[in-house]
Amino acid sequence: MKKFNTIIKTLLIGALGGTIFNVLLFPLPWVLGPAFFVAVFALMGVEVNIPQNLRNPFIGIIGIWLGKSFSSSFFLDFNDWFFSITLLFLYVPFSYLITYLFLNKIRNLDKAESFFMASPGGLLEMVLGAEECGANSKQVGLVHMMRIFLTVFTIPTLILIIFPGSFEREPLWPSLSGSILDCFIIILIIPSGLFFGKIFRIPGRRLFGPLIISAVLHMTETIDLNAPVIIFIFAQLMTGSFFGSNMNGLTWRIARQYVGHAITIVISLGICMIPFILIITSIISARPEAIILAYSPGGINEMGLVAATLGIKPAFVITHHLVRLFIVVLLLGFAQKFIYPKLKILLQSSK
Repeated sequence: MKKFNTIIKTLLIGALGGTIFNVLLFPLPWVLGPAFFVAVFALMGVEVNIPQNLRNPFIGIIGIWLGKSFSSSFFLDFNDWFFSITLLFLYVPFSYLITYLFLNKIRNLDKAESFFMASPGGLLEMVLGAEECGANSKQVGLVHMMRIFLTVFTIPTLILIIFPGSFEREPLWPSLSGSILDCFIIILIIPSGLFFGKIFRIPGRRLFGPLIISAVLHMTETIDLNAPVIIFIFAQLMTGSFFGSNMNGLTWRIARQYVGHAITIVISLGICMIPFILIITSIISARPEAIILAYSPGGINEMGLVAATLGIKPAFVITHHLVRLFIVVLLLGFAQKFIYPKLKILLQSSK
């Protein structure tokens, strides 16, 4: 009963944060608001918690919603996106290396933690890698979460400053209007997506499995989901509250230190993406705002939601972030063979 009460309390705190962020027209209010408020309460010593097993199904719901962004024109569009997608194979390792040097040389972090924090994506993969090498996996996970938070919070504002009028911020309130039948379709897609992701060993299958199934169904015009928006808002509330509850057990001093690491990462990755964005905008006709979102160092879940909420080419943004994650996974495969053994030796010798 105590665990249940803690979950309800956490969701109420998250709902308060989401409501305030929504009223203030902050970006992605139903993710960032709950994440911020729950994190603050956790740092104040309030017991908050959203179990991972409870959050997991709602990740699938968000994936299904993001899949709605794809249409039958995807394959024609993909041909136009080929150049910017190809440049990701240069951008990801380049930005990874520069950010690693920032953390190791400027923030004075050890090589193992710098390596796992510097990645421009792949939160779960980096946490698992840190655990395998014996690094501080909790710090790695929290810093990546803060990187995502800072990116999602700042990038839309920067886009408005650079491109005034590129989108309008409007509050998104829960609504029950929509098709009830589509709710049952969502219930069917989630386990199908999980099975698909497991069979093909897709990273982050809880998000990407349902997302891919939803995208294929929408591209083939098999379905056109119009489920009540309250379902997707609650999924975001659950996800944001989960992020915030990860601050349990941290002090304000340690939290400030982690935020410092995250700011360094966002600045480094932001600087690295500028020349790539300039090159791409001079060659292809995609909206510059979409290219910025596509190359921004946020998570695919969060940046996809931002693009979908703001109406800035969500399929373009999501596809680029999928490819970025694929490249990160490839780099980790290389690292497991050639870099992990050296990191393990360094960590063992420092103990």
